[in-house]
Amino acid sequence: MSGGRSSDSNADDFALMQAIAGGDRSAVSDLYDRHAPLLLAICRRVLKDASEAEDVLTDVFFEVWSRRDRFDATRGSPLTYLVTLTRSRAIDRKRSRRARPMVSDNPEITTEPAATAPTPFQSTELNEQRESIRAALATLDPAQREAIECSFYEGLSHSEIAEKLQKPLGTVKTYIRQGLIRLRDRVRTGQ
Repeated sequence: MSGGRSSDSNADDFALMQAIAGGDRSAVSDLYDRHAPLLLAICRRVLKDASEAEDVLTDVFFEVWSRRDRFDATRGSPLTYLVTLTRSRAIDRKRSRRARPMVSDNPEITTEPAATAPTPFQSTELNEQRESIRAALATLDPAQREAIECSFYEGLSHSEIAEKLQKPLGTVKTYIRQGLIRLRDRVRTGQ
C-alpha cells in the first residue's frame, strides 16, 4: 500500500466527515463515491443478496448524514467508522431476515440490479486495501483468523461462532479481540 496516497485519502476522509458535521450535503455524496464499492462488497458478503445490500448501504449513508455528530475522530479513521457501521447494519438486517422469512409472489424477480462500477482509482485503492487485509489475516493464528472470518464475512454472533467452532464463548471473544488488535497493528504499519 502506498503510504502517501493512503495518508492523503485519510486526510480527505477526515475533511469530508468534518464537512458533513458542518451540514455539507455534497460531502456525503463525495464520501459515498469514495467508499461505496468497498462498503457494498461488505454488505453483499454478509447478506448474500444484492438488493438488500444496496438498501443497507443507503441506510448507512442516511445514518452518516442524520447522525453526523456521532463520528469521533479520536476513536478511529472515517473508513474504520464506515466499515464498522456497514458491517453492523448488514448483520442487523441478516438477523432480522432470519426472524421473519421473506416470500416472493413472483419467482422471476431478480435480486441483481446493475451495480455502479468503481472508478479505476477506486478499484486500485480497493485492491490495495484488500491485499493489505489479506496479508495481515494470513499472519494471524489460525484460530483467530477463523473466528474473525466467521464474524466479519459470515455475520455470525460470538455465540454462533462459539457453537460453530465448538469453543467456549470467552475463548472466541478473546480470539476475535486479540486478532483484531494484531490486524489493526499490521495494517497501520503496512507489514
